[in-house]
Amino acid sequence: MTEGGTAVRTYAELVEKLYPMAASIDVHVDRDETVFFADVATDALEAFYPLFKEVLLTPRLDEPGVDRMRARATSELLDELRGANDEALGKEAMAAALYEGHPYGHPPVGTESGLAATTAEDVRAHRARVFCRDRALLGVEGGFPEGFEKRFTHDFGALPPCPAPRAALPEPSAPSGLRVLIVDKPSADSTAISMGFASDYTRKNPDFPAMEFFTDYVGLHRQSAGRLYHELRERRGFNYGDYAYAEYFEQDEGSRFALPNLVRRQEMVSLWLRPVRPKNAIFALRGALYFYAQTLERGIPEAEIERFRSFLTRYTSLEELTETRRLGHGLDDVLYGADRPYLEGLRESWKRLDETSLKAIAGRHLLGKGFQIAIVAKDGAALVDPLVSGAPTPPSYDTPKSQDIVAEDKDIARYPLGLRKDSVRVVKFTDLFK
Repeated sequence: MTEGGTAVRTYAELVEKLYPMAASIDVHVDRDETVFFADVATDALEAFYPLFKEVLLTPRLDEPGVDRMRARATSELLDELRGANDEALGKEAMAAALYEGHPYGHPPVGTESGLAATTAEDVRAHRARVFCRDRALLGVEGGFPEGFEKRFTHDFGALPPCPAPRAALPEPSAPSGLRVLIVDKPSADSTAISMGFASDYTRKNPDFPAMEFFTDYVGLHRQSAGRLYHELRERRGFNYGDYAYAEYFEQDEGSRFALPNLVRRQEMVSLWLRPVRPKNAIFALRGALYFYAQTLERGIPEAEIERFRSFLTRYTSLEELTETRRLGHGLDDVLYGADRPYLEGLRESWKRLDETSLKAIAGRHLLGKGFQIAIVAKDGAALVDPLVSGAPTPPSYDTPKSQDIVAEDKDIARYPLGLRKDSVRVVKFTDLFK
């Protein structure tokens, strides 16, 4: 729709019209939500808006356009995701294994066979099913003339009614213990590790602010404030960072914050270890699980809660600096049925957190969960025996470490994984997302 032209304009003609306005029309597709978003200067709005309507209400969706976009999506899947980005591959492999047999069980870009089989007729039929009036939520932010929002609402009221309600989602599987999917990739120079489990809450749950606080404390995205970052990256020098998330996370390009408009009816908790050297891969995996479990078991001390709350309250204010982000969060609030703005609600709830309540909430939602782990590595089959044997896997350092780290490393190297051979699966990277 956004790159295929409209009923009266080719894509090249559309770009030619948009270029002088410095305007853009983009789209982001996730597993449970599709978002079209546009940016335009206020003084160009009147010239831009008819083009925006054309793109969304009368897209071309012809065979040449679908063929071109299929080729690009196939390249994104095979060459970029499977071929060039081991970090993203690990995350998607983990999610696919976690949601096996579930509608969330493949990347948003699709699968190899699905892309090959899709026709322009399929695309048009799918648009008719899902891009319909009852599902559409509209938002506008910034400088616009009086009455524009009413015009916007009226024009998009022309969308047809939805032919059927959204299908209900099945519950994802929730096995106890650990499961490991090893993605054998001969070209991998380092080892990427992702792990997660299906959560029993979304932002609608009153416990969500506490879960967000807890996982941010364990590993705030691309910040040194998290415990995993401190222990694995700073003290041990394993990689560039280690993070934890209370819900599905995708980074907003050009920032360190989560992309808005990733609303899902079912969520996941995850840990992400940026790639480590192969010789320290299993130790790093054990280390992440060790510090995660230790934080759950011991809780976060009152002084640490106060320190981190002060930092996090100020840090989250940076998420509200752009109109696009404010609008994105506003749309999310509507979809989640929030009674107050998301970030404001987090900060207000954090004021009431204490050591006892945080430990209880984390224990209620995070203890005893079965992690699905994905490891992208060269010679993946060689990892099976060290994982299931239970034997210690001590780290290898280039420089000497302090005695307290050496002592703690002995406990981490022996941290029980409780894996059996039938809990570990090895697949070739070329067999993923078929």
